[in-house]
Amino acid sequence: MWSLSLLFFGLLAVLPAAGAQAASSDEGMLLAGGVDQLNGPMSTAEFYNFKTAAFSCKFLGGVNSAAGACKNTLAQARFFASVAPLPGGKVLIAGGNAVGTTCLNSAEIYDSSTGRFTRTATSMTDAHCFAHTTTVLANGWVLITGGEDMTGNIVNTADMYDSTTGAFTCSTLGGVSATTGYCTNTMTDVRFLDTATLLKNGNVLIAGGTDGSIVNTAELFNPVAGTFTATGTMTDSRENHTAALIASGSTNVGYVLIAGGIDAAGSVVQSAELYNPTGTFAATGIMTHPRYLHTATQLSTGNILITGGEDGTGAVLATAEVYDPVSATFASVGSMTTARALHTAVLVTSGPKKGSVLIAGGIDNNGNALGTAELYNPKTGKFTAAGSMEVGRSSQDGTALR
Repeated sequence: MWSLSLLFFGLLAVLPAAGAQAASSDEGMLLAGGVDQLNGPMSTAEFYNFKTAAFSCKFLGGVNSAAGACKNTLAQARFFASVAPLPGGKVLIAGGNAVGTTCLNSAEIYDSSTGRFTRTATSMTDAHCFAHTTTVLANGWVLITGGEDMTGNIVNTADMYDSTTGAFTCSTLGGVSATTGYCTNTMTDVRFLDTATLLKNGNVLIAGGTDGSIVNTAELFNPVAGTFTATGTMTDSRENHTAALIASGSTNVGYVLIAGGIDAAGSVVQSAELYNPTGTFAATGIMTHPRYLHTATQLSTGNILITGGEDGTGAVLATAEVYDPVSATFASVGSMTTARALHTAVLVTSGPKKGSVLIAGGIDNNGNALGTAELYNPKTGKFTAAGSMEVGRSSQDGTALR
């Protein structure tokens, strides 16, 4: 099952405010690019400040009164792009699409000390657009895999961004291939609409997605060897699913919860499974609702909050639920204030709302890009409105600042 909502993607990262260090109480959320109400690529950006618990253009040059958005913008309007927080309060924004289906191999950096975006010194060896994956490794480098290229083909190529030099390099991916011009080491399968999760041991789990058909395969990237190898088989084929590392608060620390998505039969699934770092997958619980295009966010308790998405009828959901790794069960919590799919959900790590989850943007049942946001309080299990963005946008991805 496909939805028109797959055509809306944006960017998000958690980072400190301008001039602050990573540990500052001014940490917040950067939203940049994506698709607007007219389905055009956006270059605008905005910032949610954890300290003030409000959206503001303060760290993006102030408000452009003519445009009604923040003054400082991306160097390239883009959607379907990916985002990764870097050491020192910077953010890498890579790939995606420009106008129409133009696939980009370019990237840029947001610098929180200036509030500005600048192009990276080099570009990726291959273009990565439409649901590629981006993973910040333990050493601060960034692995980018899969997606579609400039010809519309699904790819197995990988690129690596060296955060110490500010350039893309194939040095840890077998060097540059004399045959293709891309990095030599590639994934075991072409895939997009998959997930990539940094494991406790530093490896990256890449699971599911589409290679032309929706798959149940998975593979591991070893950053020391720079290689990809197959690992286990999922209990179900999945694309547009979520994958969340269980990092604390349970007996399954280091496992990965994989939930929902669309299977090979085209059905929106309610099932979930756990990846064991030994290399196996096993079913775990059943979600309260079948869903895809949803979010999964680890709470400070170690539980996983799952919000929104679409069901098998194409309806955008306001429902939410929590997975408890100890009991291996899902339980409903209060409904969101607004039904959302392709939205963002990020744990607030500082400020007066610390421990809450900020949920922003996305699309509604009419396909409209949302400018609203809300907060989930894990103590009460309820959602409350949290103001509005300067500009409505959909499909922000969430990552944690390094």
